Amino acid sequence: MIRRCPQCGTAADDKYGFCYKCGHEFPKIEMDAKACPLCGFINPEEADYCVKCGTPLVFKQQFEKTSTTTLGPIVIQKEVVQNPAEHTQKRTSRWLILFGYIFSILGGILGLIIAIYLSTRKDPVARKHGHIQLAIFAFYIALIAIFYLTGNIPPEAIAQYRQMLAGNFTSI
Repeated sequence: MIRRCPQCGTAADDKYGFCYKCGHEFPKIEMDAKACPLCGFINPEEADYCVKCGTPLVFKQQFEKTSTTTLGPIVIQKEVVQNPAEHTQKRTSRWLILFGYIFSILGGILGLIIAIYLSTRKDPVARKHGHIQLAIFAFYIALIAIFYLTGNIPPEAIAQYRQMLAGNFTSI
C-alpha cells in the first residue's frame, strides 16, 4: 500500500517496510477494517473513507464477515492512440470491409475491386477479410461454371451478356 513517509514526505510503497528515499522504517499497520491504509487512523465502523485523510478504506470489504461476495476493483483503461493516422486507417478499413462484403455478396465488380484492395493491405484483419471476399467471388465463378456445364445456363445467355458488356445489347 502507498503511504507518505513521516520523515521526508515522499509517497512510498511500504511493501518493503521502509521509505526508499530516506530509509525511514514504516510502523506496522494491522489490516483492520477500521484502520486507514495511508495514515493508520482508526475510523468509525460505518465510514467508507478515512475521516482524517479521505483515503478509501479498501480493506473494509475484505474483512467484513457479513459480506458473502467480494468484488474486485473496476479498472477502466483508455485506449491510447499513438498514431492518429493508424486509427483513421482502422476506421476506414472497417467501412471498406463492410462495403466489400455487401458488394461481394451482390456479385458486383466494385466488390471485387474492394476485395483485391483489402487483400493487399498490411493490416492482417483487412487482408483476411479481403481473402474471404475473394473466396466469395471464386465460389460464384465456380457456381456459374457448374451451371453452364450442366446446361442450366444456356450458351445464348453468355453471348447476350458479352454483347451487353460490349455495348451492343439489343432487347430480347
